[in-house]
Amino acid sequence: MKTRLAMFLLVIAVVGTAAISFSIFNSELESIIMTDFGPSDSVFVTTAEADIPLNDRDAAKIMRVRITETGHNNELVLGSFSRMGFVSDSTSFLLESVPSKDKKPFYKFVKKSLENQGNMLANPTFLDIKIDIFSGDYDLINTLSYEKCIVSDYFVHSVDSRGKIPFLKGNDQAIEIREVTKFSCNSFKLLLDE
Repeated sequence: MKTRLAMFLLVIAVVGTAAISFSIFNSELESIIMTDFGPSDSVFVTTAEADIPLNDRDAAKIMRVRITETGHNNELVLGSFSRMGFVSDSTSFLLESVPSKDKKPFYKFVKKSLENQGNMLANPTFLDIKIDIFSGDYDLINTLSYEKCIVSDYFVHSVDSRGKIPFLKGNDQAIEIREVTKFSCNSFKLLLDE
């Protein structure tokens, strides 16, 4: 009899504790709900999401670099740069790629600009650089236009591309030789083809 009474009291204690916990949990749930936007008194929170995901035809896929010596008309057009990035502000940027034969005229600009850096009497060679961004179906999205640029740094390094994004297709197990060219410019404009 004592065992039954002890079991009965234990069941009542467990059920009572569960009921109290459930009651406290429900009252706290109704009073404070944390969301991404802070506390809310509603269980339902609407969030913004894009209706239509981008596809390969609409998203930026192709980059073309056009380089002109400031004040001249001869434009060097290159499609073999693999990556661009910003260095410190909107007028400083870098281009990264695998060194290639098509960029030999570009290397002449790089060499001349680097040689002029240490010479205070030299007339620096300024470059106007336009980076055209195209969608997957070759529609021009916009152009990043940099004016009166100098090469502030240039270096070549090797990258073991295992576990990284290779610049060369089908070469994901090899070591790639890459180059980085950093530019410092007087101005930047975003050009739209409207």
